[in-house]
Amino acid sequence: MSLRQLGSALLFCLACAAVAQTPGGMANSHSTSNTPKVSVSGIGTGFVVADGYLLTALHVVRDPGSVWVGPFEGKRWSKAEVVASDTALDLALLRAKFSAPVLSLAAWAEVPVGLEVSVIGYPQPRLQGLSKKITQGIVNGNRSDRNESFDAGFFQLSAEISKGNSGSPVLSPEGWVVGMVQKKLDALSVASKVNDLPVNVNYALKSSELIAFLQKAGLTPQIKALNPDFYQRPYKVFAQTQGSIWTVAVLKGLTTTESLPLPTTPP
Repeated sequence: MSLRQLGSALLFCLACAAVAQTPGGMANSHSTSNTPKVSVSGIGTGFVVADGYLLTALHVVRDPGSVWVGPFEGKRWSKAEVVASDTALDLALLRAKFSAPVLSLAAWAEVPVGLEVSVIGYPQPRLQGLSKKITQGIVNGNRSDRNESFDAGFFQLSAEISKGNSGSPVLSPEGWVVGMVQKKLDALSVASKVNDLPVNVNYALKSSELIAFLQKAGLTPQIKALNPDFYQRPYKVFAQTQGSIWTVAVLKGLTTTESLPLPTTPP
């Protein structure tokens, strides 16, 4: 299977999944006979942290299958491998053959509560397709335990996120990464227990945790000082950073002899 055929197979798998998710779960009469043998077992977002390396959430690539990142130039996919992971932090470092700018990370100590942030990724790709989306919000505060006795390494943000945003970078107005999207509060579950519906309660891992993970993996992330008074409109943040943010997909049942050369040492 060529990389172009891979892209077509992935898009077809997503389309079939979207049909299966229509109201009432009804699919057309031809959907079962046309279901491809290749299926998507995990999909999310990743961003470039070093030459040939992307960072994503571990739960995106946890299921068995081959990991692919893309689409570069709108159609090319690169096979990736997980070279480092942290179960507690839900982080995975991927290595693949591609060329894209590296995103800089901000020092978390300089990130104030209330900072405007943007999230770029692939929310609900089975319904919305493989085009990048941007949402905006603010850093709402730090996440700790109920007794406020320790810092859990996460912060709360108000930018909208959905399935597929896992692994998305949370960006300052300067375009620096201040965190990575990992989870959101289950609003329906909470509402059933407390009779109140929380809105846009989302969590991201702080840049300090990302930097420590990358350094432990042998990489040297680009760290930039943050200017909290700097403001840049979201469309400029998107234009500046979108070339470093890609889909991460795990495919099951893919039989291909395609093998891409991978870097053997960290940059």
